[in-house]
Amino acid sequence: MASGRAPGQVFSEVVFRGKPKVVRACLSGLLLGAGRQAAVYYSFLDGVHHEGKAEKLAELVGVRASDCHVIMDAETAAWLRGLSRAVTAETGLVITSNRRIRGATMALRYHTYGKKYEDEILALLQDLPAGLKLSGFRQRERLDESGRGLEIYSPVHEFEAVGEGAISGPVDELIRLRRRLAEYPLLKVSDIQLTLV
Repeated sequence: MASGRAPGQVFSEVVFRGKPKVVRACLSGLLLGAGRQAAVYYSFLDGVHHEGKAEKLAELVGVRASDCHVIMDAETAAWLRGLSRAVTAETGLVITSNRRIRGATMALRYHTYGKKYEDEILALLQDLPAGLKLSGFRQRERLDESGRGLEIYSPVHEFEAVGEGAISGPVDELIRLRRRLAEYPLLKVSDIQLTLV
């Protein structure tokens, strides 16, 4: 459902009260039926953190309803805002929130025992898509000649490197980058944190 990004495209987070599979099917049907092209990402599929203080409290006291957080282009979010009563009447799904996304950030870290693996990770981080920015990046390397030639499960390694930082920028670009980085086994990425208006 996600299409190419228009320059300067604005995104919103729309929250539905309802089961994620039902929301996904309903939203797909609405978009197909209306013949609309939309950029749509689902938090539960794409690692977008969505627990606010109110949601955590509701979960603690056991009154939290099932919900589904959807990231979509602002034009589609505005279109849905106009359809919210009809959506509720026809499907029982309730749109509980529709807010613009001001920013998105994802933390990352790595730990490797091979220089070539660190070089691959650093190359990935230097080749970020336009609009994304790496900040707070720190790395540390340690060389120990006594570990030369030993196996990976040894208590001593010839080379060890750790690094951490954060990447921020447009949410759609960050989601696509997270998908790519999550496939790299030595690089750990956090859920994407949204800043909402």
